[in-house]
Amino acid sequence: MNKFIYFIILSAVSVSAQTHRFIYDVIYRPDSASTEVRKANYYLDINPDETFYYERPFFVSDSIEKASGLRMFNGKVTDLMSKKIKSGQYVLYSVQSFDIYQLKDNPNISWKIEKETKKTTSLQLQKATAKFGGRNWIAWFSKDIPFQEGPYKFHGLPGLIVEMYDDKKNYHFSLNKSENFTETQFISFYKNAKARGVEIPYSKYQSMLLSYYHDPIKFINSGQIEINEEHKLGLEDGRIIYKPEELRQYALEEQQRIKKYNNPIELDKAVRYPDIKNSHK
Repeated sequence: MNKFIYFIILSAVSVSAQTHRFIYDVIYRPDSASTEVRKANYYLDINPDETFYYERPFFVSDSIEKASGLRMFNGKVTDLMSKKIKSGQYVLYSVQSFDIYQLKDNPNISWKIEKETKKTTSLQLQKATAKFGGRNWIAWFSKDIPFQEGPYKFHGLPGLIVEMYDDKKNYHFSLNKSENFTETQFISFYKNAKARGVEIPYSKYQSMLLSYYHDPIKFINSGQIEINEEHKLGLEDGRIIYKPEELRQYALEEQQRIKKYNNPIELDKAVRYPDIKNSHK
């Protein structure tokens, strides 16, 4: 991070602000067995009573809606997370097809604050370590930014987490910039998700994901959609399915994708997908 960005970060800690927004660069490996990495931008909004953590497309969609009144979403819908500051309860809003599910969690992260420090252009950082979600984590936090928050569910240190990564280099979070707002900011999707979302336990959620893996084309096998020359199916990657045999190939590819890209932040909550069988109804 350069000197200008750190000036923005420090100036963003304003007592008059109702929302403090911290933007993280996230580099991660969707497949733990591969060196392939992906990059994303995540926003952490700290409001007076609640925090929100979400990927950049939510922000883009909200900006377009506020400017034009047109409701849209750029890219695949990802999960959004909120946290009640007083209770420490997180709620993950997960979108599956046309349904929204609420997954509640009260993680207790036992940090070990180390003596090791390092200094950037404008911030003094201190090291902390913890075991969480089946991974070993290293965090660098700054008491210069007086929020006990960080990316994802990481919180509880005596300062904002500026950088964080696991010892296997699967995930790396780094603070990029920040902003402050005099009015409290809310992502419009949150209001909809809070109203429509159905609360379920993680065990049931994992069972749903496993069920989808076993039959990715269940919505067609059950007769909800018919595929023929008149009724075609458009996929997210731009392909169009015309014939049942093409659909079976899509189902196999979807299973391969799910099994390959199964490296969540909380590794201990990863679904254990069985080997793929090259056959579908």
